[in-house]
Formats: sequence, C-alpha cells, structure tokens
Amino acid sequence: MKFFLTQIKHTNGVWEKGCVVKDTLDEIKQSYHAYLGAYAYGHDTKTDYVQCLVTDINGMVNMAETWNGIQEEPNEE
Repeated sequence: MKFFLTQIKHTNGVWEKGCVVKDTLDEIKQSYHAYLGAYAYGHDTKTDYVQCLVTDINGMVNMAETWNGIQEEPNEE
C-alpha cells in the first residue's frame, strides 16, 4: 500500500508545496511529524503557515493538521 504526505508551508512570503510517498503508515507518520516539528509552532521563525495532509492510495484522509501563524491585516472600514 502507498501513503502520500502533502506538505504546504509559507516562509518569507513564499508558498512551497510538495508530496512525499511512503510504503507504510508508520513511515509517512514519521515524515508528517518531522515536517511539522521542523517548521510549525514557531520553530522556524521565518515560517508562518504549515499544513500536512496524509492520504492513502484510495484517497482516504488518515491525518491532517494546519498551523496558521499568519498575522492578518486588520480590516479598516
């Protein structure tokens, strides 16, 4: 069976994305947690948004998390 990790991050105003493919759920979980641990939760001060999504070969979502540290501009009216 195959598992897919979709990775999205926003660093220094640039959006980056990628997809990792692994053979087991444990392997993809390790990649999922490593990516979040490296960039999310304020760990990388230049990154203000991280999203990870794990799906299997049938498209079922196994895990998903979004860390949003983007400071939105106040809406002045």
